[in-house]
Amino acid sequence: MRHRIVSVQIASILSLVSIRDRSRQIAELFGLEEIQRTRFTTAISEIARNAIQYAKGGTLTFYVGDATNQKSTQCVSAEISDKGPGMDAAAVMDNARHMTSRGGGVGIPGTRRLVDDFSIESVIGNGTRVGIEMYLPRDTPIFSVAQINDIVAQMARKKPQTPIEAIEQQNHEMLRTLDELRASKAELEAADDRKNEFLAMLAHELRNPLAAISLALELGAKTGDAEDAFSVIGRQTTHLTRMVADLLDVSRVTRGKVDLRTEVADLNVILAGAIEMTHPEVENRGHKVRFTPTPAPVIVRADVARMKQVFGNILHNAARYTPQPDTITVTLTERDSAAIVTVEDNGIGITPQMLPRVFELFAQEFNGVGRQDAGLGIGLTLVQRLVSDHSGAVSAYSAGTGKGSRFTVELPIVNEKLPKVEMPESVPPLPTGLTVMLVDDNQDAVNAMAALLELEGCTCLTAFDGRSALALSAKHAAQVYIIDIGLPDMTGFDLSSALRRVSSSDANAPTRATHIALSGYSSKEFHVKADEVGFDHYFSKPLPIDGLLSILTSL
Repeated sequence: MRHRIVSVQIASILSLVSIRDRSRQIAELFGLEEIQRTRFTTAISEIARNAIQYAKGGTLTFYVGDATNQKSTQCVSAEISDKGPGMDAAAVMDNARHMTSRGGGVGIPGTRRLVDDFSIESVIGNGTRVGIEMYLPRDTPIFSVAQINDIVAQMARKKPQTPIEAIEQQNHEMLRTLDELRASKAELEAADDRKNEFLAMLAHELRNPLAAISLALELGAKTGDAEDAFSVIGRQTTHLTRMVADLLDVSRVTRGKVDLRTEVADLNVILAGAIEMTHPEVENRGHKVRFTPTPAPVIVRADVARMKQVFGNILHNAARYTPQPDTITVTLTERDSAAIVTVEDNGIGITPQMLPRVFELFAQEFNGVGRQDAGLGIGLTLVQRLVSDHSGAVSAYSAGTGKGSRFTVELPIVNEKLPKVEMPESVPPLPTGLTVMLVDDNQDAVNAMAALLELEGCTCLTAFDGRSALALSAKHAAQVYIIDIGLPDMTGFDLSSALRRVSSSDANAPTRATHIALSGYSSKEFHVKADEVGFDHYFSKPLPIDGLLSILTSL
């Protein structure tokens, strides 16, 4: 729904002064940002000038209300109509100018780029109507009729600008807009530089574990010592998995795609879990973590896995950027209704120039060739976004280079009771005679998984595309199907649906099979799609073997 604000007659070049003044007033009173106001005013002025030039004038009408092509968004709009010669369809789509011999004007393409939405209707001999929209901020409350009337009354009380005042105002706005554009250009250039540094660092970080894995394989092949080779491969694969997980997480977090699974938890337990997760890294660098739990539980509502990730990232940084063996101190205190966690180290510290930017994506100080394992510059961005999603805050402090760092996380305490902890039951063995079909175009991964499951007593069938899986299933039905989503000839969703249809039409088919999706895609959309087509479980690669075995033992 839209509300009419006011109409203005476009009569002559002199009326452009009052048109610009009115456009600027409306843009300001309805909350457009400064650069939006300038673009809105400029677009209306140019279209009105065309109406004067080609149609001897017209009518300008302002509206406020729902945007045409943007749901749940309000806009300020203007409609300029005339009864001039009009344009044919080709002129609207091609030149977007009136096809007359007089020429001039900036054309519709230039005006179109100034606004958020644009429309034009024109017929030869029957005039032209141009509509433009500028979106209001999403948190702008919906204007009532009374509020709109008040705004119109405010405009009526404003003294009209003189032509000289209008020119001075326009020049001032243009200069201010140029300054904003220069600042935006500088920010984009800085972001581009950070992106290039990140890509260079990513290549470095990926080469290190891959080189170690390659050397371990070669050494194991020559010496026959597989145990050491497997140990190296295991550590480096864990490192690679962590990097890929961080990359995926930062992509989801920055796009607001993370779904938190909150529960009531003791922050002492969360911190202990984060310390346990980072123990191999801390111990490998010769450090120790000192943490004394509080006498009583500190109750927060949090996604436990995500908060362990938050404190794990901070601890990893503390260990990584402390070159000499030292003690990392973790402290938990309460203040008012907030839990305060500090992580302090005696490492290389943070320069005053870098301190305000430590939570920016890809932001890192220059790393010399002698400084290894500097990370990707995304861990602290994840920390800040995840803490913010928990209604908390995180800050960093350092007295300077060589003087260590202190990170402080503040989370709200909740007045809720901890759930009762149930003792875990002993894990039963896998069912005997369980037939599992593995479908993935990565043959090495399929063969390795099949060998692992056969050691657990399963019978494994393997296929490397959808058609082969369907043909194999027609001969040998399985109780469990582990299906990669990205198959070469069809999606895993399509394959699962096809297998279900075949099974439902076969009277001799065994009990409903369990379908497990396996994919490099971990976004919510893929999980939802998997649920819709009937997958029972969804795993992101690399497959967590313990999780898979837990499912198989429950069958």
